[in-house]
Order: sequence, then C-alpha cells, then structure tokens
Amino acid sequence: MNSARDHLLKILPLYQEILQSISIRGRDILIILQTKGIFNEGGEIVLNTNKTIHWNDLSDINPPHLPSGTTIDLSISSDENIFLSGLNKIVWATYDLRQAEIIQSTLVAQHINCEVKTIAIKNENMFLISVNNESETNDAINFIWKSNDGLRLKPDWHYGKGELNKSFEQWLSGQ
Repeated sequence: MNSARDHLLKILPLYQEILQSISIRGRDILIILQTKGIFNEGGEIVLNTNKTIHWNDLSDINPPHLPSGTTIDLSISSDENIFLSGLNKIVWATYDLRQAEIIQSTLVAQHINCEVKTIAIKNENMFLISVNNESETNDAINFIWKSNDGLRLKPDWHYGKGELNKSFEQWLSGQ
C-alpha cells in the first residue's frame, strides 16, 4: 500500500527538476532539508549522515546511469503558500513574531479566536497563526490577505530574504 512517504519519495526528483527549471521570486519554495550523498551502482545512495537509501525508494523510474561514487545533492522542499491555505486551521505564517502577535490580536478583535504556534525550519523560526474553530478558517484568511476590506497582506516570502514585510508595515502605519 502506498503511504504518504512513498508518494513524497516519488516526487522528490520532480521537485528538483522544477526547482532547477524555474525562476523563483522571493521565497515561495521552503527548503526543509538539504543534504549530500554518494550515488553508487544499483541506485544505492549513501547520505553524508552514513544512512543509506535506494533510488527505488524515491522513484519508480530507473536510476540514472551515473558513475559509482558520484556526489549528489538531495533536497526536500514545500511551497510556503501551503501556510495560507487553511490546512490544519493554519491561516498565516511569518518569520516575524511581532507580526504574528499583532495579527493574532487583530483577529481576536474580529471575534476570531486563534493562537500563534512556532515551528523551526533549518534553524529559523516560523510563526503560524492557527484558528481555534475550523469554521472560522475562511473568515480569517479573507480578513488577513484575500479581502480588500481586510488587512490585504502579502506573505513574507513575497519579499526578499531579510526584508521587512512591506504590506504589513504599511497596514500597521495606517497607509
């Protein structure tokens, strides 16, 4: 039976091809894991952690005919926009704790109860705003970024790494 892990392992090579073939503006792609390994005959991959995986654990296509001992890069990534979709009641994500706390307070003022959760990705904290009541997910999303009557925010990754979220700063200053 195919598990989520099996599915993820099948699409990893496709993600790598996509990442190499598109121009990424800002930080839409969230790199969760990057590692190196050695590709050996038969599709054996020895990661730099000395753990071994096999090509057919990652893909149904035949392994490439690389010379044994070829160094490869392996990465696992996701689309950061998933944090704006309402999945698991998550309605917003930011790298700025101040922004998360202010948006949370603003949602509470709109009678949408929510909390700020913290996740660590590659030694960087991301703050997620999670609504308590699933039925309020769409209202929160509309208020934060979809509706012209709400905050009209753009996610942090719309801007370059290290830049302030200009849409949030403009809203905060009343512009």
